[in-house]
Amino acid sequence: MLEPIVRFFAPKPLSVLPYYVAGAVLFSILVVILLINLPSRARKPLIAIVTFLAGLFYAAEFFWPIDKATNKNFLTDYLVPASKLGSLLGGMTLTLGILSLLRVHGRNIVRLRSGWYNSLALLTAMVAMVIFGLIDNYGTNATAKKVFNVLFEGMLINMDATMFSLIAFYIVSASYRAFRIRSIEATILMITAFLVMLGQVPIGNALTDWLPKDGWIASLRVENIKQWILSQVNAAALRAIAFGLGVGGLAISLRIWLSLERGAYFEKEI
Repeated sequence: MLEPIVRFFAPKPLSVLPYYVAGAVLFSILVVILLINLPSRARKPLIAIVTFLAGLFYAAEFFWPIDKATNKNFLTDYLVPASKLGSLLGGMTLTLGILSLLRVHGRNIVRLRSGWYNSLALLTAMVAMVIFGLIDNYGTNATAKKVFNVLFEGMLINMDATMFSLIAFYIVSASYRAFRIRSIEATILMITAFLVMLGQVPIGNALTDWLPKDGWIASLRVENIKQWILSQVNAAALRAIAFGLGVGGLAISLRIWLSLERGAYFEKEI
């Protein structure tokens, strides 16, 4: 039943590839138009049905017994087409997001609203990264590749590091102002946090650099104390948090799959 879908997603010769791309674009436009013109009462059941069928496919493929000779079941061959379909839907979603950005920030620039220069910087950076990123991946122009390296490694990565450094500083500052030592547990927490933070910076390592690196006394070096706290004392808490996150994620996934989650799609008018 799914053989036509498998054949559609199979690699195509370059001579016929444009026709498939044009057909996929036309089909996507028709689907969007159809969804827009559907009455609200029909959209919610449609979303619920598509969500359930998509989740059912992956769940059935995972839990269905496999053939020991081939190490797969009758649904395994359709995983690649399903993944490609998901990539196409993700691409459509990304395109809608880009169009929304262009519309909102383009309107700010044209009407010279407050902060329009921020919108101009955003759109300029986005267009530049897209153009030079495509050239870096598919082109051969050496100058364009150097420009991309400057934009990505010289600007974006450094600005990301600066932003997260500022966030970390404000988190530490807020923690310092809000923290109060009123119990033994709070004292232990403060000492532990201080040792971990001290072990993360060079000055902390320098304080105990005079201690030998071998033998039992090496355990008193700040970097070793920090590593012991993170890998031993902190491990139990991290496992508990990870277990809780896993159970919570499973519960939310089941609620979304069975359309039990109340939100924009199942509670409000869409």
